Amino acid sequence: MEPFTVYKLYLALKLHFTTDSYDITKHKGAVRGKKETFLKRKDLTAIRKLARDYKKKEIIDLLVANFVSGNKWGGIFDEFCIENYKKFLTTRKRMLYNLDTDLDNMLFRMERDNIKSVTNEGEHPLIFKMFMGGDIKLETLVIMEKLYPFIEDYTNDFVLEDICRLVRKYKPFVHIDKDEVKQRFAGKFAQCLNQ
Repeated sequence: MEPFTVYKLYLALKLHFTTDSYDITKHKGAVRGKKETFLKRKDLTAIRKLARDYKKKEIIDLLVANFVSGNKWGGIFDEFCIENYKKFLTTRKRMLYNLDTDLDNMLFRMERDNIKSVTNEGEHPLIFKMFMGGDIKLETLVIMEKLYPFIEDYTNDFVLEDICRLVRKYKPFVHIDKDEVKQRFAGKFAQCLNQ
């Protein structure tokens, strides 16, 4: 892969994850990047190394993994870039297992704290509290949003707006078979959402 192509991918994903106005799915990854600007970058070696060592899909996943982990530069200049990417791949492989575990954890907390729904009870619903406390994975939040949208109700909440943005921006990169997941976890979803 050409280093300049990697650079343009990086710019598109950086815009996607750091701004509200740019959506990579609507713009299909199109960004304007000048080759002259690219060639003047001091981090050219990092970009060339990515281009040399990884395929396009891997580079996208690597950048997404690092943006989602909170690195506003996509991790390409960070020594933990590859470590974040490996954790991301492991989490992705175990996504449905983690969802099952997270649903059990939410049901336990609902019962213990006498909460009727994880997504719409209280000023800051349980699902957000558990995510902020590290008790459930980001992917679980995204899957719940994909299947039973609830994020829009909280986008103007000062405390939750960054999480809502992250879920919205990460959503296109979390691939699931909606019907299969709904069917497989129907009972737990019904309990969590009080349906």
